[in-house]
Parts: sequence; structure tokens; C-alpha cells
Amino acid sequence: MRNSEQSSLIKRLMLPIGRRVLPLLIATVPFVLVGVFAQDLLAQPDKNLAQERSETNQACLGCHDPETESAPAVHMAALDKSPHKDLDCTSCHTSYTPEYPHTDEMKAEKPDCASCHPDAADALMLSVHGKIENFPEDAPTCISCHTTGTDAHAVVRPSEGTRKERVKLCSSCHNDVAKMERHEVDTDAVPSYEASFHGKALLRFGREDTAICTDCHTGHSVLASSEPESTTHRENLTKTCGQAGCHAGATMNFANSGFSHLHITVKNDPILTATEWFFKILTFGVLGLLLLGILFDMRVALFGKKPSGVSPPVVVFVALGFATLIASIMFAVFANPIGYYTTIASVGFGMLAAGTHIFTRKKKTKIEGVKRYQRFTVSQRIQHLLTIITFTLLVVTGMPIRYPNNDFLHAFYMAMGGMEVMQVVHRGAAIGLIAVWIYHTFELLWRWKKANFSFDSWTMWPRKRDISDLVGTVKYHLGKSPHPPSYDRFQFREKFDYFAVYWGMPIMVFSGLILWFPVFFGGFLPDIGIPLAYIAHTDESVLAFLTIVTWHFYNTHFKPSSFPMNPVFITGTLTEEEMREEHGDELKRIQAMEGAAAASEAPATTEEAAEEPASAVEEVVEETEAVETEEPPAEPSDEPASETSHEPTDEQPKD
Repeated sequence: MRNSEQSSLIKRLMLPIGRRVLPLLIATVPFVLVGVFAQDLLAQPDKNLAQERSETNQACLGCHDPETESAPAVHMAALDKSPHKDLDCTSCHTSYTPEYPHTDEMKAEKPDCASCHPDAADALMLSVHGKIENFPEDAPTCISCHTTGTDAHAVVRPSEGTRKERVKLCSSCHNDVAKMERHEVDTDAVPSYEASFHGKALLRFGREDTAICTDCHTGHSVLASSEPESTTHRENLTKTCGQAGCHAGATMNFANSGFSHLHITVKNDPILTATEWFFKILTFGVLGLLLLGILFDMRVALFGKKPSGVSPPVVVFVALGFATLIASIMFAVFANPIGYYTTIASVGFGMLAAGTHIFTRKKKTKIEGVKRYQRFTVSQRIQHLLTIITFTLLVVTGMPIRYPNNDFLHAFYMAMGGMEVMQVVHRGAAIGLIAVWIYHTFELLWRWKKANFSFDSWTMWPRKRDISDLVGTVKYHLGKSPHPPSYDRFQFREKFDYFAVYWGMPIMVFSGLILWFPVFFGGFLPDIGIPLAYIAHTDESVLAFLTIVTWHFYNTHFKPSSFPMNPVFITGTLTEEEMREEHGDELKRIQAMEGAAAASEAPATTEEAAEEPASAVEEVVEETEAVETEEPPAEPSDEPASETSHEPTDEQPKD
């Protein structure tokens, strides 16, 4: 009884549920079947395509299927992805029949692409690639250019490959030196493209909108540049360079600048060759002399009788750190991986020098009221700061383009946004540096006017004395003189720093503007104008960078007497002891003027001081802030020190 009641209860509960659920289940069955069938299609595309192939193809695969290993294999997976996937085997192999064995006549006939692509075939036959008679095996074919390897069935549409892959395709032959020499083709075509802006932008920095081989030379109708119909003929280059998406408005001189293959252009032009050699000799010559001077100075710091201001271990570590820094730069220039290790060594030696200096420096006593002499005005310090910022930005955004194969520079460049971002930063920094240069020039003219246009106020201008100071310094470094010369307002080192900037700025500015607006300047410059600008801009930038990190950094940071930093470019002042060490003659002149003023009890006014040719000095100021000295202080006097002020009339000094 109990069982029958339970069964009745279950029926009453399940019947309504079954009436509602069963129709839903039945309705979903078709969708489930379709889904399963679709999954099967996606999982086995080759199987379904094979079922749709023609009987002819099925018959051919009976022997040419890779699994049979009874005849040359045809990889249908590659064919199914090609534009020829819907063709029968006999569409290309027209003399073949499915019957086996094939006759010798069938085997002798090769597929003829011209039967379907007559225009491309005719263009190829008229091109330099189709006219190769000697070593015909070197000639490119449809298969060598339109497949991903040697499989004739793996045909790829040109539009399916990347632009970088197309460049690599052309390079695979033109980078073969032996093959190119056999056919008297310039072996520098590929390296010169890779070194051009087009090549760097595409191959190293991923810019797909830059020119590649086929944009200029076409795909099938490649003709020698001497042929009038060639797209690279002199008379046709304007149209080629000015095509849509390239250099709109390109002129004849711009188009014939040979900028896309600069190495070849330089090699074939004596003026460009001479310019390149000039900058090479200048760079290595200047750096050689600067490094020689630094080496002499280090020798004096290590073995000289005069104390260097720091302990001998610090001098040793500084010397090693600076030497490995120079080595790192040289290795980076030549993309040598050893540069990573020398960079680490340079940082390590620098840290050792700093640590040793902290623990070995002598305890110094503070003296109140020491007179300080002003070397830099606020305006000059601001200009120097802006120059540091803009120059640094120009280096970090320009050197990766100059040396694209340096992996560290390339990684940094791409991490900062790549070419799209860094080009904007580079040009913005250039505008900033140009603005500082122009402002400084106007400030010089203003100071010259205040000095009544007297050339005696040009204290930064090179003079005969600089030669005697240089000779005296060399004698001191070689141990032929017991002490260095007593320098005036600006010594030869500072003048070199200053005029290195004034030598480099016009070159960098005008060459940079030409490269920024090549089409505009190409309208009136000769065809070698743009290559000249490129050589000057890149080589001068390298010289400027190396000069800064060697000569300038040494004199302001690595020089033992200044280590770890000469703060004059921040404070703008020097102590009397520092003036006596670095500008002794100027200090004597200032003190003589102070003595004469005190004797006459009539201190010179600002206007009177400005009229004196010898007063090309900055304002002498007295500060009550504490400075450090190693000597114990003398008893302080109750008499206040006198003040003397001289209006500056000279050019901007460089620290």
C-alpha cells in the first residue's frame, strides 16, 4: 500500500515537469547536432577539404601524398593555404595525366606561370632578372620570390607578407656577395639600405610606412638605373619619390640625393667621401689629444709632488673608472657586447672611488666670512642647465638611430615609445637648444655693447697666451716644470669647451633642419646637400657626445682636484683658494684693483670698472656662509672685508 502511494506521488510530480522539459529537449537536439558537426569541421579542415577535391587531384595524391613515400611529396596543407588551392594539378602540370607511370615528355615539361600571369611574366623577362645569361641558376624565379621556401605549392600573395619580409626576400640574394660579384652588381646595396633612415626605421624600429625595395624598384619590372624606362632613372626619380604615401613634392635634387643607399652615394662621390674622412680624422684626432691630456693630468695626480686633494686610492679608482667608461663608449660605437662588462666595471670603480673618498677625506674646518668670487651669473647658470637638459635628450633620442644595432640603445628607444614618440622629443629638444643658443648670442651682443664694443672685453677669444699656457701645462705634466702656469680669466681648457659648442651648434642646427625638412631644402640645394647634412649631423653629434663625456666630464667630475663634482656651475662662485689655483692672474688683477681703490679711498664704481680693459671679470662678492678648508683658521679679524663689484663684460663661460 505504501509503495503504490509513493508511485502515485512521483507520477503526479514528474508529469508536469516532463510535459514542460521534454519539448525543450527535443527542440535543442538540432542545435546540438549542428554544433557537434561544426566542431568536427573546425577540428579536421584538411579531411573535409580532401573530400571536396577533384578526382584528378585525388588520383595524384594516391602517389604524391607524403605518407605514401612513393613519389615526390605534395604537401596539401601548404597548397590549401595558397591562392591556387581551388586549381587541379593539371592546371599547372598541363601535360600530365593521372595514369602512371608518367612519360619522359610529361616529366620534361615544367609548369608555366605565364599561362595565367602573362603580364607579370613578360615584365620579368624584360627586367634585369630575366636577362641573366651567365650563371642562369642565379636568376630569381616565380618560386624563389613567391613561396615561403622551395615548395612550389606554398605560394603566398605579396599582400600577405609583411614589408619587412619582402625586404628580407630581396636581401637573401643581394646580400650574397659571391653571387653579386658574378653579375657585377654593387655588393653594398643591402648594407647601404640597412644603414639608411628607411632601412633603420623598418628593420630595427618597425615603421611599416617607410620605403622598401619594391616601392622604388617595382616587383617584376626591375630595370637598370641607366635605362630610361627604369623607375630609378635620374629623370624618373622625382615621380618615384613623390608617389602617394612618400615624399610629396619631391624635387629633382632631392630625389637624386641617393639617400636610400647612402654608402653607395658616398663611395661614388669624391666630395662626400672627403667629408666623411674629414669627420673621422677630426673625431679620432681630437679625442686622441684630449685623452692624452687627461692621461698626463692623471699622471701628475698619481705621481706628482703637489697634493691632488684626494687620497691616492681615490685617484686610482677614478682613473680606472674613467678608463673603463671610455672603453664602454668605444665598444658601444662598434656594437661590441664587451661594452656591457666595461660599463659595469666603470660604475663599480666609480662607487669605489666615491666610497673611498668618503672614508679617507680629511676632516675640514669651517671658516666664516670667506670671500667668494662670482664666475657665473644667474642667467648663465640657467642657460647651462637648459643646455644640459636639451643636450641629454638629443643624445638619448639620437644615438639609437645612429647606432641601431646596439641592443641596449634599441631596447631603451623602444621602451620610451619608439620612433613615433622619440622623434617628437628629439625635435622638441632641438628647438629648445636652438632657443638657448640664440638667447646666448644676443646676450653676448648686449654685453659687447655695454663694453662700448671693445674687443678687449672678448675674454673668451683665443689669444697667443693660450699657446704659451698650453706649452707650460704640457711641461708641467711631463715633469719639466715645477708648477703649472698661472691662468687668466679663461684658460685654454675652458675656451676649448666653449668654442666646441660654437663650432658644433651651426653644424648641428643647419644640418638638422635639412634632415627635418629634406623636400623643402632639396628644392634649392645640390643633390649632395642632403647626404652632406646627414654626414655632418651624425658625425658631429658623435664628436660632441664623446667630447662631453671625456674632456668635459673629466674636468668637472673625474679630475682628482674636483672629484666628485666641481659645484661652480651650480653656485656660480669660487673661493679665493680656488681662484688662485685655477685663475691666479685674474685674482692678482682683482686684488691689485682692490688695493688701488683702498689706497685712494675712492672705490671704483660699476661704470668705471666696465671702462677698464682689464676688468673682464665677474662681480666679486663677499659671503658669510661657511666654506671648508683643510688648514686651521687664523684668528678672525673684527674689521669687515671690503666689497668690490665689477660688471661682467665677457662671453658666457663654460665650466
